[in-house]
Amino acid sequence: MRFFRLMSQVHLWLGVAVGIQVMLWLISGLAMVLWPIEIVRGEHLRTPAEERAIDWAEDALPLADILAAQDSDVVSVRTGWLAGDPVWRLETGDGPQMIDARTGADLTPVDEVLARRIALTRYTGTGELQDQTLVETPPREAGLTVPAWRFEFGPADPATLYINSQTGELRAVRTTLWRVYDWFWGVHIMDWSTRENFNSWWIKVTSLIAILFGLAGVILTVLRLRTMIRRRR
Repeated sequence: MRFFRLMSQVHLWLGVAVGIQVMLWLISGLAMVLWPIEIVRGEHLRTPAEERAIDWAEDALPLADILAAQDSDVVSVRTGWLAGDPVWRLETGDGPQMIDARTGADLTPVDEVLARRIALTRYTGTGELQDQTLVETPPREAGLTVPAWRFEFGPADPATLYINSQTGELRAVRTTLWRVYDWFWGVHIMDWSTRENFNSWWIKVTSLIAILFGLAGVILTVLRLRTMIRRRR
């Protein structure tokens, strides 16, 4: 009987310690499965990157001419499209470099006009372009550590597009739904700042307490069943 009371007290205080977070886990988990992840990421508001073939013999300058014009060592070269135009994408000792395949013009860093063309080409919503800004230090939601172009579309299908100023890549499409999802994700992994660390001591300790809470409940259940069986006898 004394052991039963002790386990009841342990179960009670463990429940107090972990109960709120367990509820937050359940609520945030439910919130994160209500929408397909593709909708959360704004995939429906962006066009896929172009992958059609390029007639390099007809449309592009010889690669040898492109390489000869570079001031730094070229590590790798690949082809691609940018806002409907063919480009050479170079990896150099000084970082990524984009060259217009037809004219040989250096497109890095991406200027305002080209960034606007990229944004208008990749955005598929019904909203209008409302604002564009070059952000030297992009926020966490951009997923970039280099300057980025930020484009705001709305009021219909509101979305924020972040374009890498060095590569012209559409790095992220952010919506209100994504930000809500991101907040719940931070709650779920108990990382309320970066929302990336799911191995923090907070979640480890809380998980351990939750396990002990469950074990205490199992022990109480066993003790109660034993008491009921004895009484029936």
